[in-house]
Order: sequence, then C-alpha cells, then structure tokens
Amino acid sequence: MTAEDFIKKWQGSINYHGLPTVGINVQWSIIPLDSKVGVLSGIKAWERLYHCVPPWFETPQTFRNLVDTKNSDYQQIVREETEQGKIEYYHTKGLQEPFFCVFASQDGSFNLLGDGNHRFLDCIHLIHYQNHNFDEDIKRTSVDIIYLTNFVDVLRPDVIWKTNWVDI
Repeated sequence: MTAEDFIKKWQGSINYHGLPTVGINVQWSIIPLDSKVGVLSGIKAWERLYHCVPPWFETPQTFRNLVDTKNSDYQQIVREETEQGKIEYYHTKGLQEPFFCVFASQDGSFNLLGDGNHRFLDCIHLIHYQNHNFDEDIKRTSVDIIYLTNFVDVLRPDVIWKTNWVDI
C-alpha cells in the first residue's frame, strides 16, 4: 500500500452512520505522498493497537495504559459504551469490522488510532474483564499504518490535547 492508497482508502471511508470513518481532524492534503505505509494483520495488528493512543482525555494514553491502570478515563469510556449498548453489541456480535487505521510519527514511537477507537476499547474490555474470546476476530484484524514526517501538522495533536501535548 502506498501513501496515496492509504489516503484514498481512509479519507473517503464512510461509517454506518454516514459519517467519515476517521473521526479525527486530518489534514489529508498535506500528507507527503512518499510517506511509508505498513499493513499488519492478525495478532501482530492486534498487539500494535494496544500501543496506539485514542484522541480522548486531557493527556495522551495508550490503550495498554488504559487497560492496565483501569483509571477513571477508562472507566468513563466503558460506562458510556455500556450505556449506549456497544459493549453488549460486541459481546453478542463479535468484531464485525476488524479494520483499523493508524497515524504514526515517522519513527513509529507515537501512534494515534484514526479509526476504530471505540471498537477496540470495547473489545479489549470484554477480553480483559469479561474473558470474552475474540480469537477469530483477531485473526481477521488488519491495521493500515502511515508514518508521517509531518505528524504534528497533519494531525494537530496540540489541538487534540490542548494543555498536555508534548511535541514528539
């Protein structure tokens, strides 16, 4: 997959609500077309997602950190997802859309999950706290990752995390 393929795939992607799949503000037009793109699948893709950061809260936190600490931020999202029936949906239906996209810093040290934040959190909550088996879904998981030389310009993390952003 090339950067142009990544842009075409994810910029034009629409979810079941009729909204853009990538729900964060992305400056698509300034993504360098020579950006490196990687595609992971199966367990490698799933493991990479744990190291991604959702665009939530006041301070960037990886999904691994959220699950490991089970902090108030994590509890807040789980409560919201439970109230909206999403946790139960994934419990009964499984992960119907195991496809994700990630925007990474050039060296891959910072990974912002562009699509699938709620899906991933709901599923890992079920795995870690309700012993739900997602093995078949994990086998089908794929992650498209674009490594950006101009990450802070394309994603504007200083806008996402207004007060607690430390430049990467």
